[in-house]
Amino acid sequence: MKNDYKQFETMVKPNYRKMLVKHPMFGYLLLAVFLMALQLAFIFGDGIVTLTLSRAVATTMIWTVGAMGLGILVGMSGLVSLGSAAFIGLGAYTAGNLLRTFTGIPFTAVLLISILVGIILGAAIGFISLRVRGIYLLVITLAFATIMNQLFIAPTGIVNTFTGGHMGITQVPFPTIAGFLQLNRETVYFLVMAVMFVLVWITLNIINSPTGRAMLAMSASEPLAQAMGISLLKYRVMAFVLATVFAMIAGVLFISSMGAAGPLTWTFMLSLNLLAVVILGGSAKPSGIMLGAFFVFALDLTVLRNIPFFVQYPGAVLILTGVLMIIIFARFPGGLTRLVQEIVKLFRKLYMKWRLYRYGPEPEV
Repeated sequence: MKNDYKQFETMVKPNYRKMLVKHPMFGYLLLAVFLMALQLAFIFGDGIVTLTLSRAVATTMIWTVGAMGLGILVGMSGLVSLGSAAFIGLGAYTAGNLLRTFTGIPFTAVLLISILVGIILGAAIGFISLRVRGIYLLVITLAFATIMNQLFIAPTGIVNTFTGGHMGITQVPFPTIAGFLQLNRETVYFLVMAVMFVLVWITLNIINSPTGRAMLAMSASEPLAQAMGISLLKYRVMAFVLATVFAMIAGVLFISSMGAAGPLTWTFMLSLNLLAVVILGGSAKPSGIMLGAFFVFALDLTVLRNIPFFVQYPGAVLILTGVLMIIIFARFPGGLTRLVQEIVKLFRKLYMKWRLYRYGPEPEV
């Protein structure tokens, strides 16, 4: 009887190790440890990790934040936008002016003000989007981004004071955490990483929430979603608000990390690249966005720019990226997420063949 109880206790006892491995955030936790170790190697490793690599990783994380918001808009809600770069630029200019004007202002205050601006603009565009569909919505967001880009380079006036015109804004101090912890070139990396993973957690919760399911239903069929009682007004506006807020946060992180911002960064090409990240990733989940960001941004910043041929002919980077995207989409319509799934299936199949060869067939019961 005693042995039976012990056997029963072993069967019902929760396996915390297995629960940890299956947790949705476990993979992101491992990635966070790796990224943290990479920066610590840069700070204390005496040349093991270069400044170029550290900056490239930080920049990729910043663009990942912007792409996650676009993933909610495009991948979940079925809406399109080419205004992401303009909103990232607005977030950078807003945070830059706050950091330069109010010395020692806490980072949380800068972030909250930028988020408030993003909510207002996102809601405005969300209401406008109710009247248009498809390609017309794409054109409207492109027109809005064009207007903002022209304002960014205004030669005179209040707008020029805010954006710095063609010269942009420079000498932006690093932010302060909790009013007393002053960040620097090395430690601001950890701020970018922390904000990115907080937004990863928020995104996963949105995807698995009733709000996420309503957005997916709206993406599949708006008439059917309305028939189910889903408010298009509510969820369209919410999708644009989330995308705009994520873009504004990406701008805040950019200016906090780089200390300068100019209009040449917020071009139409950046919006296209962010859209390519979402489509290439093949999933609105952060894992898909990160795969796409690595392919579009990190590969260029860490590898291709160190190859003499691509340094001499920078346009070849776009050609190579485009060719690889065509190959991936032709073979794996689901993007990089589908490619990774196929690789995992292949390894599982090889493992089962090895197991069969090593131990023979399973005995019949």
